[in-house]
Amino acid sequence: MNVLSINLRGLGCDEKKDWVRNLRTSNDIGFVMIQETQLSSMDGVDIGRFWGNGEFLCEWVDATGRSGGLLSIWDSKRFIFSSVEKNRYFLSISGKLRDNGKVITIVNVYSPQRLIEKRTLWADLDRCIIQDENYWIVGGDFNCVRDRNERRNSKSVPSTSNEFNEWIDRVGLHEYSLKGRRFTYVSGNKCSRIDQIFVSWNFLNDWVNAEYQALAREKSDHNPILLKVVYRNYGAKPFRFFNSWLQREDFDELVNSSLMSFSREGRYDLVMLNKFRLLRKAIVKWRDSKTEKEKEEEENVRQDIIELDGIIEDRELTAAEQWVYVEAKKKLKELEDFCAKDLCQKARVRWASDGDENTRFLHGVVNNRRVANSIPGLMVNGEWVFKPQEVKKEVYRFFRHKFVEELKSRPCVECYGLRTVSDKDAADLVKPLLEKEIKEAEI
Repeated sequence: MNVLSINLRGLGCDEKKDWVRNLRTSNDIGFVMIQETQLSSMDGVDIGRFWGNGEFLCEWVDATGRSGGLLSIWDSKRFIFSSVEKNRYFLSISGKLRDNGKVITIVNVYSPQRLIEKRTLWADLDRCIIQDENYWIVGGDFNCVRDRNERRNSKSVPSTSNEFNEWIDRVGLHEYSLKGRRFTYVSGNKCSRIDQIFVSWNFLNDWVNAEYQALAREKSDHNPILLKVVYRNYGAKPFRFFNSWLQREDFDELVNSSLMSFSREGRYDLVMLNKFRLLRKAIVKWRDSKTEKEKEEEENVRQDIIELDGIIEDRELTAAEQWVYVEAKKKLKELEDFCAKDLCQKARVRWASDGDENTRFLHGVVNNRRVANSIPGLMVNGEWVFKPQEVKKEVYRFFRHKFVEELKSRPCVECYGLRTVSDKDAADLVKPLLEKEIKEAEI
């Protein structure tokens, strides 16, 4: 679902309504965030003029006199509304995307000018924005820049920018590289980038990719900001396999039964692909079931040990109780070893020894690197290509050209008359040393 954010500086002009409607239809926008409505009441305003054809819902925050005012409009067929939270300076809409069932919250922001009021807004957003598995989009007019290079011919306050950046890091938001325009607000010869859209980090981890661009301004001195969310399927995600699974008693039987139950004819590569797909589903199902059972088993074993430890204080254990105690200790050690091996493999030995410290920073570094290494598109013959199939084809063509053999006939070395060892002597050279030979060599 594409999201548009725009500061209209008032809703009174019909030309602005037509402009927003044309932007929405031409860019297939499902959610529109408008700042500075400058209306203390939305009664009598034809909101449908902003949207055009199709069903929609809306929420708004009234302006204080002629200052501020927020309006959010969305496609009710794509976005299933669930709740709203209103503040003088932000409008938060929560719901669910109909196409994939993902929960998403979109926050429309119009930040005040004074720093003390900005701090109050950031504190309110701290309590509103929860770092969870849901999607978060926070956009609007922040009346603040992240760096002095985002202003021209206007005063930049480094302390304000530093506090703004600290807030963005604290709530776990990310900003894509802006395309189309460098600045989003122009007044005379003064330029700045105060209109922005941020997303939560799980946008980078999940199935979505995004194009973030500033569109041309026509009826306002602010550029419309477009967040275009694109589904780009570059194939299945890598499947993480833990070595500790090989030590489970029933894992070999699971793999054998899954592969034996598969029967399909066709191209060998497709048969193998489908076989691996079936095996992966079976392992995932086994893993979830095994994890649940082991947690329950660990709780029972710990309970048995606690009860037997209490009995030891009063009397000696019987032979049966002693056997249960030893077996419980052994089983608990086995489960803890499995868990330790998984942690070492998952997060490296250093993380396992130091503990889960400063996770947000580490995840931020990893996600930044992932974004930097991703290929959202390529310039092919002067045309920007972003479809996964075309990107794959161009990457394959480039590297295939790099690894082409230039020599049609490679030189070879022919040596005649060289003395060689016999096959028996050659086999003796790689034979393992016997204990008797080692002792004789020491003597």
